[in-house]
Amino acid sequence: MPFHIGSGCLPATISNRRIYRIAWSDTPPEMSSWEKMKEFFCSTHQTEALECIWAICHPPAGTTREDVINRFELLRTLAYAGWEESIHSGQHGENYFCILDEDSQEILSVTLDDAGNYTVNCQGYSETHRLTLDTAQGEEGTGHAEGASGTFRTSFLPATTAPQTPAEYDAVWSAWRRAAPAEESRGRAAVVQKMRACLNNGNAVLNVGESGLTTLPDCLPAHITTLVIPDNNLTSLPALPPELRTLEVSGNQLTSLPALPPGLLELSIFSNPLTHLPALPSGLCKLWIFGNQLTSLPVLPSGLQELSVSDNQLASLPALPSELCKLWAYNNQLTRLPESLIHLSSETTVNLEGNPLSERTLQALREITSAPGYSGPRIRFDMAGASAPREARALHLAAADWLVPAREGEPAPADRWHMFGQEDNAAAFSLFLDRLSETENFIKDAGFKAQISSWLAQLAEDEALRANTFAMATEATSSCEDRVTFFLHQMKNVQLVHNAEKGQYDNNLAALVATGREMFRLGKLEQIAREKVRTLALVDEIEVWLAYQNKLKKSLGLTSVTAEMRFFDVSGVTVTDLQDAELQVKAAEKSEFREWILQWGPLHGVLERKAPERVNALREKQISDYEETYRMLSDTELRPSGLVGNTDAERTIGVRAMESAKKTFLDGLRPLVEEMLGSYLKVQWRRN
Repeated sequence: MPFHIGSGCLPATISNRRIYRIAWSDTPPEMSSWEKMKEFFCSTHQTEALECIWAICHPPAGTTREDVINRFELLRTLAYAGWEESIHSGQHGENYFCILDEDSQEILSVTLDDAGNYTVNCQGYSETHRLTLDTAQGEEGTGHAEGASGTFRTSFLPATTAPQTPAEYDAVWSAWRRAAPAEESRGRAAVVQKMRACLNNGNAVLNVGESGLTTLPDCLPAHITTLVIPDNNLTSLPALPPELRTLEVSGNQLTSLPALPPGLLELSIFSNPLTHLPALPSGLCKLWIFGNQLTSLPVLPSGLQELSVSDNQLASLPALPSELCKLWAYNNQLTRLPESLIHLSSETTVNLEGNPLSERTLQALREITSAPGYSGPRIRFDMAGASAPREARALHLAAADWLVPAREGEPAPADRWHMFGQEDNAAAFSLFLDRLSETENFIKDAGFKAQISSWLAQLAEDEALRANTFAMATEATSSCEDRVTFFLHQMKNVQLVHNAEKGQYDNNLAALVATGREMFRLGKLEQIAREKVRTLALVDEIEVWLAYQNKLKKSLGLTSVTAEMRFFDVSGVTVTDLQDAELQVKAAEKSEFREWILQWGPLHGVLERKAPERVNALREKQISDYEETYRMLSDTELRPSGLVGNTDAERTIGVRAMESAKKTFLDGLRPLVEEMLGSYLKVQWRRN
């Protein structure tokens, strides 16, 4: 059920997006109108019709009277037979346009006047814009399209790489027109005429929509500030004019964009198979890129005010600019949110519906937005995550994808995994292996598959290690791929300790100490990560822990840590945090590691195997010390107080006696440790 929170908004009993869009006070007026007219159009035409309605209500910079007529005529063309009569242009004179409902009541209207005013009336909403009037050739002009388009400027200084004269432009354009396929010839000819008129008249706006284009010429008029290219079949764009302020390219086949001009203010690229964006200009104010196939976003400009990224494949959002007024990110793959979200203004509206947000993120949103005095943005989100459970494959099939194929005549390595599939938690481990193949490490690290294959080979030989590892897999696949990576690290740590306990390092004490150092460093990083998590509200703690491990892998020599993670940008961990953590870990290791390894269980196992008499003597003494201390505390503290037989009191002195005996044991163990490991315990870190 969607959840809607914010001052002055509807209660949480509203249960679907349509009601929100009609009733919510910040719903764009065109969406309210659309609910009343969308039945005019078949499903295949509705997207195009909605885009047209949006352009009518929010005319882009450079809109002319001809553009208005064309948009209403396009709606008539897209409508079902019979419904086109409800879409009028010229009902009360040539400057009046409207759309009527089935009862002939006005849903939306546009009125033009001789002064160039463009007034939209839509469900009680009214706004006046300015139409663009052609400027005489040779003039420089500025104008405003209030409410939607910002400021635009005409400049006649051509870019150094562009043709310098009309004749040079015409030569390029004519060659492009002559190279047109037969089905595109008429469209290219019409576009060339528009570009010639644009160049000759000094018009700052070029609109070449619905021309059936698959390409554009290499050179566009260098002076234009607005480029509108909707509903063609473009797969790429040429270099963009340097003075461009507004770019609209909807309904094409773009998968990428060229470098964006530094002065660009508005970018609308929706309904394309766009997979990534270039770096964004620092002054960009509006970014509308819904209905693409984006999986990530670049750094957002600090002054960005509107961001629409709905209906993409985004798994995370970057840090959000503080000036952001609207964020529409519904229908993506978001599982977590940037910390900057809750610091946006109370005037900011945010829609996150249709995302599989993690339970921790959902809980944080509920608590934060319902807290007394909450003054952050108004947020719409689903009350429950949308992720569906995955079915595990047979374990031997999952393992086979990682194992090295057998040589001819040898049994397949995966055959042994048939019987392992009957063990406890085998299904969870199978699912874990499949999820590993979706991680950044599998995609980017060429040696990752070999590492997993080697690890699986040891698991196949060690029943105890396999049981521990399978058990850990039950928690490893509950959310995002970084959780899978984090638990892989945990499993590899278990492997390191298990190897030490089994005696693998009995004759390689340097490796034993190196393993101990890695466990110590990881433990310190976990402490640091826990402290960091307490300062963050929306970040998944797994991302924080993994960020410290992953980014300090090299500087701290963490061999059990993989090279990649996906969501570092939303972990909330900064470069300064990493630098501070590295210094803290190294300082702690310098002062604490000797005492820490003295208490490390795997070391005790090695010492018991290499010096059994000395260690056994210390163990026996530990037992006698405990008994002696317990009797002393009972006689001196419990008996005088009448607490002999009191369970709680006896438990308390038992703990104290155990701690005292353990300290004596470790003090006795220290000389043996120094004797066997002394040369390996020297401080490794050097001062920078």
